[in-house]
Amino acid sequence: MARPISIVIPAFNQLDYCRQCVLSVQLNTRREHRLILVDNGSTDGVGEYFDAIPGAVVIHSETNRGFAGGVNLGLERADGHVVLLNSDTLVPEGWLERLEAALTRAEDIGMVGPMSNCVSGIQQIDNLQFSSLDEISAYANQLAHDNVGKLRDTDRLVGFCLVIREEARQKVGRFDERFGIGNFEDDDYCLRARRAGFRLCVAGDCFVFHYGSRTFAGMGMVGESWKSLMDENEQQFRAKWTGQNAKEARDLDAAARQALERGELPEALRLLAKAIELAPADAVIHNDLGVTLWRLGERERALSSFARAVRLQSDYTEAQENLREAREAL
Repeated sequence: MARPISIVIPAFNQLDYCRQCVLSVQLNTRREHRLILVDNGSTDGVGEYFDAIPGAVVIHSETNRGFAGGVNLGLERADGHVVLLNSDTLVPEGWLERLEAALTRAEDIGMVGPMSNCVSGIQQIDNLQFSSLDEISAYANQLAHDNVGKLRDTDRLVGFCLVIREEARQKVGRFDERFGIGNFEDDDYCLRARRAGFRLCVAGDCFVFHYGSRTFAGMGMVGESWKSLMDENEQQFRAKWTGQNAKEARDLDAAARQALERGELPEALRLLAKAIELAPADAVIHNDLGVTLWRLGERERALSSFARAVRLQSDYTEAQENLREAREAL
């Protein structure tokens, strides 16, 4: 018999969204699972609500340790494969079975994420509106029917809903808490997983609804406060993963551009792969990789690279334009 999957839900306040999320899990998760609820220093009754849920493992933190800190508390009590789930999500019928099927397709797949209405990068589906959980489940079932078994490799998954293979979790370890309240800790974890030899994949037949940034909004992290947090954590991430290798990586990128101009696409790809290995947080290199992949006809991988470049440097206009054109073309 398959072992239960651990579902870790960290939360700081936003009681109404927590209720909706947990109820959707209870209604729509047939796969045997272990619910691990992390009260991350809440003050609005979330802790008491979690304590009242039958069979759940509940962890209380006296302070808000941020997303990474809350997740780490949950991981300490987890067993087997683990799903990280934001408290402002709603899961439809069949969600966990679809994620698990994608994860177990190959032994080197370390993490899988679903499609969603509110996410960044290639997991995003635009222009969706729902008025009930039944509507979300109906849409998710149709998506699954239309894209059954569709799996796309990517270099980044968003942490709002993320299933992690047990072996990957054991090898990669804890989330990096230097990113504080949140943002870029999932980028960091994805990069560490890839460096440990695991693939990251998007399950094209799985959909999870996401309200988006409800915890941040409840903390007043909107507008300039939100932008400041993003900028600070972007710098933290780039400093951690670029550092002393930046010049060598840019030299390789320059050589790749020359190879691209000569029409030597495989050579350009080889040079860019080495550059990204040295400086995986360099947006320019990811953008150039996207250009090369696009010319090679690997359009979905190119889209992922353009999205990655924009994520790493939000004001990078060339990457923004490439991402827009790629989305329109696809």
